[in-house]
Amino acid sequence: MRTVALIGPELYPIPPIRGGAVELFIDQVASRLNRWRPVVIGPADPDLPRREVRSGVEYFRIPLDGWRGRLYRRYRQYFPYYDLQIAKILHQVQPDLLHVHNRPLLALSLQHRQRLAEVPLILHMHNLYHSLGRRERPAPGSAIPAAAFIGCSRFVVDREKAGLGRAAAAHFVVYNGVDAGAFCPPWENPERRQQIREQYGIAGAPTVLFVGKLRESKGVHILLAAMEEVWSRLPLAVLVLVGGTEFGRGRTDRDTPFLQQLRRRIETARGRVMLTGFFPPARIPEAYLLGDIFVGPSQIEEGLGMVFLEAAAAGLPSIATRRGGIPEIVQEDLNGLLLQQHDDSRELAGKIMQLLEDPDLRLRLGRQARTWVREHFSWDQIAQRQEDVYDEVVSSEQ
Repeated sequence: MRTVALIGPELYPIPPIRGGAVELFIDQVASRLNRWRPVVIGPADPDLPRREVRSGVEYFRIPLDGWRGRLYRRYRQYFPYYDLQIAKILHQVQPDLLHVHNRPLLALSLQHRQRLAEVPLILHMHNLYHSLGRRERPAPGSAIPAAAFIGCSRFVVDREKAGLGRAAAAHFVVYNGVDAGAFCPPWENPERRQQIREQYGIAGAPTVLFVGKLRESKGVHILLAAMEEVWSRLPLAVLVLVGGTEFGRGRTDRDTPFLQQLRRRIETARGRVMLTGFFPPARIPEAYLLGDIFVGPSQIEEGLGMVFLEAAAAGLPSIATRRGGIPEIVQEDLNGLLLQQHDDSRELAGKIMQLLEDPDLRLRLGRQARTWVREHFSWDQIAQRQEDVYDEVVSSEQ
């Protein structure tokens, strides 16, 4: 059996005990590979062993705490510690294929290492070049000479074909997935849903749910402005904001200027707003029991948006912007509603009212959403697609 090394960014551990869509993808796909032996490499965490085998997946974790992490993230060209440790592991494992996620500079670094240059390499981008941190980007116009470029959506592949994927021998779309079985739609266990909602003090109130980082780029301020208009017609409506400002150990409750401003606006809001704080990945399905509808008014061109797959799995209709790859997974009148203007709070308010005031529409879109993700976005299907890409890349290299 051939071996593939799935290499994560230096930020968060795998499995994603601190959050992270990239880390979730790597972990879920690796555990479902059948024709390839997976080796997962990522940063260490105090709650995880440095090396282990779990569900048939071998994990290697590199310590990047303290000074090592600071030096690497700030001066990686002079202190390529993470790259060197990965190279050592790869020399030990001897993989047949390298699968680097969201780190074009790391991909270039590994290609320049002795004994690794001949190993086919896949660069997998979960967002766009300009979404990477300043120190994570190659020089403008740089191309990565990879055996293949994978994007998490058609949008990413089409946008990066002339950029990061320009020198790739082939291009593929591999979507993110979702474990629909972990989520409970409203019609399957209403007692459990009611119990969770009562714990948070919202009981039968019409509830708008947001899950994600509390940042301006996610459109939280647009959503709050829209709710002001909603409250003028539905004063009992509740807005639940699930998430912190960041992922990672000791970072989820980070105070930011945007969060401070958001709290001040919430204090003067006419309706009810609940800030739950960060939910660890294991509790994310519980978060979706709180909402009647899901709203994700992203203001940036996202690669895809894992939260929309989660909302669909939970049987909630979504309201979303037409930014980036989002329209590939939120489709009008199939599993949600799409805004014409991404920053128009009045239009958003109208869409929210449309769903809150029409329970039949909510139920129809929610049922269609859950069926759709189960048919097209299960992790088993995504892993199968990933293995097909691996097979094609390796066969083309022979």
